[in-house]
Amino acid sequence: MVKTAVTELRLGQKVISTRGRDAGSIFLIVGLLNDDYVLVADGDKRPVERPKKKNRKHLSLTLQVDAAVAEKLSAGKPVSNAEIVDAIQRLGENKKEGEVNLGQR
Repeated sequence: MVKTAVTELRLGQKVISTRGRDAGSIFLIVGLLNDDYVLVADGDKRPVERPKKKNRKHLSLTLQVDAAVAEKLSAGKPVSNAEIVDAIQRLGENKKEGEVNLGQR
C-alpha cells in the first residue's frame, strides 16, 4: 500500500507548528492567504481576532478537520475562540498517522 502525502490545506484543519517560538503548538487553520501562507489560531494565545500568519513549510499537517469550524469559516460566519479550543480538544492533541511535515531541514 502506497501512502501519498497530504499537501492540501483546508479551513478548520489541525496543524502543528514546527518552527519559531511556537514550535510544537497546535492550531487550526482559520484563513488561507495564498499558496505559501495561512492564518492559524488556537483560541487562547492566538485568538481568532489576531491569528498568526504562518508559512506552510513551518507546519506539520494532519488529516483531521473540524467540520463545524470549517463550515462556519467557509460561509464567512464568525467563529469564537471557545469553538476553536473545543475543536482542538475534540481532535485530540496526539500525533496521528498521516501527519505530514512540509518543512525542510
